Amino acid sequence: MTRTEASLADKPKRTQSTPARTRKADVSRERVLGAAAKIFAERGYAGTTMRAVADRVGLQAASIYYHYRSKEDLIEAVIGTALIGVSQDVRLAVASLPPGASSRERIDSAISAHLTSVLTFGDYALASRRVLGQVPAHVRRKQIALRDAYSDFWLELLATARESGELRADLDLHLARTFILGALNSALEWYKPQGKALHEIASQFSLLIDEGIFAQPRK
Repeated sequence: MTRTEASLADKPKRTQSTPARTRKADVSRERVLGAAAKIFAERGYAGTTMRAVADRVGLQAASIYYHYRSKEDLIEAVIGTALIGVSQDVRLAVASLPPGASSRERIDSAISAHLTSVLTFGDYALASRRVLGQVPAHVRRKQIALRDAYSDFWLELLATARESGELRADLDLHLARTFILGALNSALEWYKPQGKALHEIASQFSLLIDEGIFAQPRK
């Protein structure tokens, strides 16, 4: 799983004198965060307690506070892991394309990377999708700022495609962005690993989206 700013900020500084203890703390922190993501996705923000997270990972309730000072800190780390991680994965996928890549290639790459990333982050992304509207206002504002920055990246992809003449002239870019991200994020609710291969699903998404937003059909 991609390391994110949220998880890195939570990790204690490693020193040469305590590598084993630090590694053990990191593993424990990851277990706590993973359990919290699953419980938040299942029960929502109000229905999740620090004790429930502690019980899930087999720790004393007081031990959770060594890693996270409050439930607010915990949900902020869960949501931030998903939002920052998906954004990083998609930006990297697009940036890794050759300089002469077309807008269609850039958008198709972003579609595939987003779909793969949200499913890789799994419970983290699902918790973010389900509880963002339930968290305290100050936490929500910070996470919405991260979400909006990523949404702006997609808007820039679409705007560039329009400027190059590849996109349909009658397309509302904001609605197109909302449709694309909504469709991709919906996979969190229905995707089954034992079903169609992920790359095949990504290809189908690209086909459906491309035929709706680009001026010319695929060659």
